[in-house]
Amino acid sequence: MNRLKGNEVFLRATKNGGDVFAYIPDWLRERLTARAKHCGFRPFIVGQSERLETVTDMWRRKLNKVFGLAGEFEEPPTPHRFRHTFARILLQRGVPVADVADLLGDDEDTVREHYARWVPERQARLTKILKDAFDDKPKPKLVAIRVAASERC
Repeated sequence: MNRLKGNEVFLRATKNGGDVFAYIPDWLRERLTARAKHCGFRPFIVGQSERLETVTDMWRRKLNKVFGLAGEFEEPPTPHRFRHTFARILLQRGVPVADVADLLGDDEDTVREHYARWVPERQARLTKILKDAFDDKPKPKLVAIRVAASERC
């Protein structure tokens, strides 16, 4: 539980070399603290294994049970879907791509490539920006220019 400082939790070292500290609400901090008192200083370790692969496999199996109880999905759900949901919620609320990238431990290009394009609210906001920018501009007058046949596209 040395990763928890007040309502901020260290999630992991980011791909770009920095640290990710994220705010968590009081109720979640209290649940984590209670679990640590019951399970020890590493509350997410299941069983006795210290191997990361074993621990993640155990949690994946637990999540698959939950997914099974949740019903049918268009695509098979994975734990990574939580990451996509997290990114999408932030982008839907207008959080800048740079901040989402920091929270995910990715760079801005990766966030744009993998998450931003799937957020219709973001595209609607960008479309509105462009409409507003050009709304009061005069429409151009088109003038026919004669071009020799050899110069046409």
